[in-house]
Amino acid sequence: MWQVNPAYKQLENPYKEYHNKKATEATIKEILKDGTPDWFSHPDHYKAFAQESYLADKEISDGLVEDYKMEDQELLVDFKARNVNITGTKEFVLKLRENGIKCHAVFNGMPGTVGLWCIVPTKQGTNVRYICFLQTPAMIEWSVLRLDDHGLPNGEDYRGWRTVLSELIKKGILTEQRAHEIFGAPTDSIVSRRYRRTLYEYRHRRENIEVKDGF
Repeated sequence: MWQVNPAYKQLENPYKEYHNKKATEATIKEILKDGTPDWFSHPDHYKAFAQESYLADKEISDGLVEDYKMEDQELLVDFKARNVNITGTKEFVLKLRENGIKCHAVFNGMPGTVGLWCIVPTKQGTNVRYICFLQTPAMIEWSVLRLDDHGLPNGEDYRGWRTVLSELIKKGILTEQRAHEIFGAPTDSIVSRRYRRTLYEYRHRRENIEVKDGF
């Protein structure tokens, strides 16, 4: 009669636990030979020490990355100030179409978002261009910055529709004037400062390129 090799049986159930009781008893006896260790009899003391050590190390790490923070990130994380003028994502896209922008929003693989694609005219005819992602089902006016454990920028917690507008402008789908005619000009406030600065830098960069090309 065939006999199954015990080693093969063990392979059949690789998750079965095997304990060496004698070795375990010997190890515990060695640990307790001088009495009960402090870390066993006073666990709260060690937990407090570990927590204090963690906070001290984090404080040092936070100090090391201070120079990498954005100059105005305290404004960009202020959800209360930036959570205004909520617009449905579908309504935003339809508004673009109503104003002659050939575009479409499709699921891009990230939950709660869609990708915005536009058809743009080129010298060769037309081209399909990816613009950016839109948050669904709605967007607030101003994007809210996400921070990591050290307080450094780490993407966005919320995508604002002004961010989408700036991408449409930078990628040649809309002019700054046309974008503001359709969706309204931004308020002249501290909340809109980065948006206005982005458009200012883009505008002057384009003007410099056009001047150089003219020569």
